[in-house]
Amino acid sequence: MQNFLCASNLDGFLFVGDSICDADMYYLSHFLAGDRFALLAQEKTTLLVSSMEKGRAEKESTADNVLSTSEYGIMEKLKKSGKPDQAYLEVLREFLCDHNVSRVGVPNRFPAGIFQHLAQDFEVKILESPATRYRAVKTDREIAAITSAQRACERAMRKAVDLIAGSRPRGDVLFYQDQPLLSEQVRSIIEVSLLEDACETMDTIVAGGAEAADPHARGLGPLPANAPIVIDIFPRSKVSRYYADMTRTVLKGEASLEVRELYDAVRQAQDVGLKGIRSGVPGKDVHSSVSQIFRELGFPETEGSGFTHSTGHGVGLDVHEKPSLSETGETLQTAQVVTVEPGLYYPQIGGVRLEDLVVVTDNGCENLTRFEKKFVL
Repeated sequence: MQNFLCASNLDGFLFVGDSICDADMYYLSHFLAGDRFALLAQEKTTLLVSSMEKGRAEKESTADNVLSTSEYGIMEKLKKSGKPDQAYLEVLREFLCDHNVSRVGVPNRFPAGIFQHLAQDFEVKILESPATRYRAVKTDREIAAITSAQRACERAMRKAVDLIAGSRPRGDVLFYQDQPLLSEQVRSIIEVSLLEDACETMDTIVAGGAEAADPHARGLGPLPANAPIVIDIFPRSKVSRYYADMTRTVLKGEASLEVRELYDAVRQAQDVGLKGIRSGVPGKDVHSSVSQIFRELGFPETEGSGFTHSTGHGVGLDVHEKPSLSETGETLQTAQVVTVEPGLYYPQIGGVRLEDLVVVTDNGCENLTRFEKKFVL
């Protein structure tokens, strides 16, 4: 952090928010709080929390110093002004002055009202958070945490795939125990499995048929027979706060030649992407090679169909973080964790996507994903 501050001509970098939503704040402090607090990153890291949170922050956080707003007389300031926000802003100004800050950096997402107030007394620069870049390269501990979440992800995927495999086609719909098998049922079994593994998830995708042609459609209602079903699970460990991410596409019933060709093309494209990953390779080159193989196989991107998204993204404390495997993807570094998830989407057919989670190495990548790629169940 000190090198960043010197290069940016800053006395400190300030975050204000909660560390449940702001992964950078959690990364720098390892203090998990849903209420607002301030984090000042200098040579040392200092937290400014409410008096109610000070004891917990001192015990749980990795910050060098923990101060409370009561030490700056917030209640006296509140009684004087009658305005909680104004009292907090006065505390924040005194806090920065006490830490010899005159030039302060703030992240792009910094609260506008607080920025406007601080700009009256300090030179404030809006910059990309340096922690966002630091987080891209993982430690062994972080990779172990992601791997653990991935195992939970795979156990949930196993239950989902087994449920679909145990269904029976009746016409164009899958039935389980004489009732239509619903996306919601499969999603529920995934979420329960993840809860049992101390993980949480939102917006798990179980989408079949035409719904799967929209890459982010969650899926609703009866699942189709004889059509691809996309299952995308991205859990976060409640213990470590790290994510995993995996997608499989399965089909129960009869697969048409057209659908098989779609799946085979995605499988080949993913293999190309996996083989292209190694430290020193630009992420945009990996994406370009995947796009090229799709074109060579006869699946060019057109408006609203074909390969419509990036090849992959970083995974860590956020499910989408640096680096990216996209048209603007930066150079990959050893110990980054990324997904490789090509897909093809056609409204008249549906969608197919395969996603593995890998660690970038000097000579290639280590695949953290162990789940098989079996299309027709």
